[in-house]
Amino acid sequence: MKAKCLILLAICTLCWGGSYFFIKVAVSEIPPLTLAFLRAMVACIVLFGVCLMQRQAFFDWKRRWWNYVILGITLNALPWFLVNFSEVYISSSLAGILSSLILIFTAVLSHFFGTHDPFTKNKLFGVVFGLVGFATLYLPMIRKEGIGNGIGILFMILSCLVFGIGTVYARTHLQKNVSVNATLTAQLGMAAILLLPVALFIDGPSAILLHSYRAFGAVLWLGVIVTALGFLLFYKLIQLAGATYASFATLLIPLPAIFLGVYFLNEVLTWNLYAGTFLILAGVLFVNPAFNKEKA
Repeated sequence: MKAKCLILLAICTLCWGGSYFFIKVAVSEIPPLTLAFLRAMVACIVLFGVCLMQRQAFFDWKRRWWNYVILGITLNALPWFLVNFSEVYISSSLAGILSSLILIFTAVLSHFFGTHDPFTKNKLFGVVFGLVGFATLYLPMIRKEGIGNGIGILFMILSCLVFGIGTVYARTHLQKNVSVNATLTAQLGMAAILLLPVALFIDGPSAILLHSYRAFGAVLWLGVIVTALGFLLFYKLIQLAGATYASFATLLIPLPAIFLGVYFLNEVLTWNLYAGTFLILAGVLFVNPAFNKEKA
């Protein structure tokens, strides 16, 4: 069982950490809005097929359609667009590093909204480390590399905040007996439906149809491997080892993001990236449930 859990953890980490590499490849040709739509559409089709093969009950639209709309916006459409847009300006490795802030935002938001989780001393330390890490990344980059990278970092931070909001909403508004696959399919379908008219209006139909094999492969990887397979394995890992163990997959995301960016895209890691990464990961460790058994 331990070996199986470790393998699942490693695959989830590679799937999600590698997403920033493939986003960087894709946004060199595909506009951010269109890329978000294509990713949602591909993942929705794959998961819909999984639901059919497993003969799972589908969606209770009359009772939960508004939940699917909110989840599609906060967990897929909006954060994916923001990440895609940020990687027009910043490196894939930096985007992967900043993605760890999702856990810190989620820890803070879950104290004030939804389940009202206790805000322990460890969580406070985690927030402080995360803020110092962000400043270490952001301020030197603004001074040396201009406003473009600053905008990219801010959009990446905003994506983490939106994803944290969606995570807290999902925890508090989804019933435990609802099929995970069916819910993912529904929210991805809503994300695709909402993104399509906006992408067509802003980017035009040609942005959806005209791509190189390189960009097309990146879209397929993001939809099939990163999103569909990644989430299926993540929820399997939760079933086998629990949510706390599975949460380490998100902690480890920067590692493959940095490796792929440096060795395949020739991205350079400066001193502030090393220091900021260390501080942010330290903050994520503090807010991880495994470190927060104490009472508030």
